[in-house]
Amino acid sequence: MSKRKKISMWAAAVLLVIGALLLLGSQYVMKATSSTEFCVSCHSMEYPAEEWKASGHFSNTKGIRAECADCHIPHDGIDYVKAKVIALKDVWFTLTNKIPDRATFEEQRGELAQRVWDEMKANDSATCRSCHNEDAMIVSEQSDSAQKMHKLAKETNQTCIDCHKGLVHFMPETHAVASVQENVPPQAVQIVDNQPLYASNVSTATLIDGGEARLLPYAELANWKEEDNNFIGTIEGWQQTGAESLIYKELGKRINVAVLNEEAKTHVNVVNTVHDEVTDSDWKKVNINVSVPKSAVTSNLESLNQYGHNLNQTHCSGCHAAIGADHYTANQWIGVVNSMKDRTSMTANEVRALTIYLQRHAKDMH
Repeated sequence: MSKRKKISMWAAAVLLVIGALLLLGSQYVMKATSSTEFCVSCHSMEYPAEEWKASGHFSNTKGIRAECADCHIPHDGIDYVKAKVIALKDVWFTLTNKIPDRATFEEQRGELAQRVWDEMKANDSATCRSCHNEDAMIVSEQSDSAQKMHKLAKETNQTCIDCHKGLVHFMPETHAVASVQENVPPQAVQIVDNQPLYASNVSTATLIDGGEARLLPYAELANWKEEDNNFIGTIEGWQQTGAESLIYKELGKRINVAVLNEEAKTHVNVVNTVHDEVTDSDWKKVNINVSVPKSAVTSNLESLNQYGHNLNQTHCSGCHAAIGADHYTANQWIGVVNSMKDRTSMTANEVRALTIYLQRHAKDMH
């Protein structure tokens, strides 16, 4: 064997050894830096670690503990390597003391949380699913609301993090409970000529031809004029055949506008009738002419939306992150709110206002 060939073989062997050492060393480093002990060794991680220790992911009846890496590091393939490389920034942040104290951490909590939520949304909550397998769930043993929500999530291609934010770590203030003082229905303000008026809360209107209608929040009064302490105008909407006591905002979408008494039902003006394939029933486009107290309406649609938003933030973030209105369709929101309302302190009127706010901003209303 020539001297050159021997040198080449020794060089190849050395390279193989170096490669093996690098591979084993990298594997050891990645494993070591994935441990909970390593994660919480940075003082800025002491704060989320405290929250984790008080959660069901740390201690529960089944004796199963989810460590930091179980939730925050993808378990397989290139995503695992990518997460480890991106995590180098955390080392840099520690070295530069980017989060020196709890106050700074709280200031940045929203940004940090949103980054994690976006990652989990993008990978279909892969780390959640490594423990929580839908096929292994005994659905019949779940609560009625959990069964309904899991079924709906599957039908609408939602992922775990869409609903389960805030299970382990505290929610950022911007997503947390809003001030109760903000949850006051908007009053009759900023009445602007030639602009629609909206019922600011549940209120009673009198039909010009007789009978009464109970208006729901957001009921729109068009072509109005002032008359003493009232506004006279027209309410438009849709009725489903067989349910003539209700007027809805849209064809096929059960967004309540008004509830009519028996006399009022006889004074509804029918414009035309359409058969809806989805509900397999006839729907009538209708309108009613009503008189509404000035104190019951507003032209400030923004304040109505803010009221609905505040209700969502205040009452729906006690158990999980408040869900955006465009998460479900208008008709789906009815069942979602009904399944959750008993867990809140909302009044019946607040439930109606929240439901209609969510429906009007649902994903099939854009």
